[in-house]
Amino acid sequence: MTETLIRRFDLARDAEALRACIIDQQDVHRSMEPSWPSGESVVADYQAHLETACAVHDGCILMAECAGQAAGFACIAASTPGESPDDPAPCAWIYDIFVKPDYRRRGVASALMAEAERFARTHGAHTLRLGVQARNEHARAFYASCGFRDYACVLTKSLELRSERPGD
Repeated sequence: MTETLIRRFDLARDAEALRACIIDQQDVHRSMEPSWPSGESVVADYQAHLETACAVHDGCILMAECAGQAAGFACIAASTPGESPDDPAPCAWIYDIFVKPDYRRRGVASALMAEAERFARTHGAHTLRLGVQARNEHARAFYASCGFRDYACVLTKSLELRSERPGD
């Protein structure tokens, strides 16, 4: 089994690998939630979003490498504010953990999670949160195995126009 190296993102070295990972990740999400745009259509904006989140919330992008090849990435912010006045405590937030399909079930996600947790702890975080698509059963099982528990649930409903029929 090839050893997994987790290191900080380096723009000069990793730009194309991160771009490819984001496209793959977004396309996986789209396969579970068709309303999401294609990875290719959002990659530039999404990467800028992650870089901004890191800059504003004391974060970093981590790259996973196996035998010199990009295997995945994670984005962790060490200090994000609570979302509302009734949830005021700051927490660390994992924006993404993604492992390319060819590298799954090899411990890459566990290595990314361990480094994300280490980063959060060394930056003073006491709580770590993340979001996951409800239909992503494999990711949900992995996060549960790492000690995460359900905290909030976001429900969604499409409001697409439909023809009005008498009696509706």
